[in-house]
Order: sequence, then structure tokens, then C-alpha cells
Amino acid sequence: MTRQTATRWGLAMVFGIQVAALPAACLAGALSVLVSENSPFGADTITHDTATGLRWLDLTESISYSRSQILLETGPGGTFEGYRLATDAEIQPLFVDAGIDLGPGTFDQFVPQNYAPIAALAALVGQLGTNGNCGNGCTFFYTQGFTAELPPFQNTAAVSGFAWFDNSAPLSQSYPQAPIGRVSFGGGGDPGASPDRGSWLVQAPEPTRTALAGAAGAALFALRVGRRTNRRYSEA
Repeated sequence: MTRQTATRWGLAMVFGIQVAALPAACLAGALSVLVSENSPFGADTITHDTATGLRWLDLTESISYSRSQILLETGPGGTFEGYRLATDAEIQPLFVDAGIDLGPGTFDQFVPQNYAPIAALAALVGQLGTNGNCGNGCTFFYTQGFTAELPPFQNTAAVSGFAWFDNSAPLSQSYPQAPIGRVSFGGGGDPGASPDRGSWLVQAPEPTRTALAGAAGAALFALRVGRRTNRRYSEA
């Protein structure tokens, strides 16, 4: 049994009805670009982004590792040999290819248009948390992971990810009364191990492919500038 057994399809168990109700066009669009593949870690543990050529290990496989442990385990003989921490410039195209809107006003903001694509991407790479705090009686789902970026603040590690919840009821008056999703990049997180945080690990591609992916990611990042935050991913 792998690390992912309890959480890989936790979305389907805890959140299954809403996943099933996601717009078919959104799911079809994301799945036509993002393909689930098997790996030595188990069935459907890789998400292949056919637009960039990058292969991503499910974040559920790297939970409960500190950032320093991840760096050791991606070395020769390590658990994640052949993988490396991804940059935000590489993660952002993955999000875009999943159908997530990274346009102005979306970074660190819960917006309706990002609920469905975020939930669809979580079904591929894994859901890590279910108890994010968005106010009294309000919780959200989230996925967060260490990246290759420099720490934004002292004694932190760079963390990027996404969060989502259905606020139709509403659960919180502070957000749009609709299913909503949020993306965040470059946040400062605890560098220690946590069961609700993994790492954005990408298979190390051939040098020419790395250069192409890096150039594409840099161009995308220049177009879509986010802001850094020290907010925990489990908090609104």
C-alpha cells in the first residue's frame, strides 16, 4: 500500500458528488492535455502534461517529508531519484493546462471560475487537506507542496498550491456565494514534514526539453505576475 492510498482519491470519497457534477467540458478539456500514467509508485501516480512534456509525481507520494529530506531523497539512491523540485514557472503551465485561470485578480483569491478546474486537477495530483479554515464553520480542501523557489521569508520554505470549496450555501459571507477555487504561488510555509503537504516533483527531462519548458514557463510567468504571501495554506 502506498502513501497515496488514504488521500489519492480522498477527493472522490469526501468530495465525490461534487466532482461527479463538474462541468463535462472542463473535465474533458483538462484530461485531453493531462494524462494519468503508472509509475513504480503505483497506478495513476504520474500526471503527464502533454503540452509541456513534463511528468508530475502525485503530491500524495511525497507527504510527510521535510524540504531538506526531499532534497536528499531526490539524489542518487533516494526514494525520488530521477525527480526534482519544480519551479513556479513550471507549475504555472500545469495549472493553465488544467484549465485554471491565472489572469489578473486570481492569485490568492477565491474565484468561481477556478473551482471546477482545480477540483479536476486535485483528482489527478491528489488532495492533501480537508480542514482549511475560511471562518467560523467554514472549511476548504487544499493541496500544497514545496517548490524549488527560494524561501520568501526567514525560516520558511517556498510553497505553492491551490484550494477550493463550495460556498453556495454560503459557508462564508466573505467570499462569492458559489463553488470557488484559489491558487497561490511562492508562499512561505513551514520547512518541516507535514501529512498535509507534499512536494511538486517533476521527472528530470532531457536537457533540451528542460530548456524549452523553462523558457515557456518564464514567458508565462512574465505575463501572469502573482504576489508572495506568508499565509498558511490551511487558512483563508
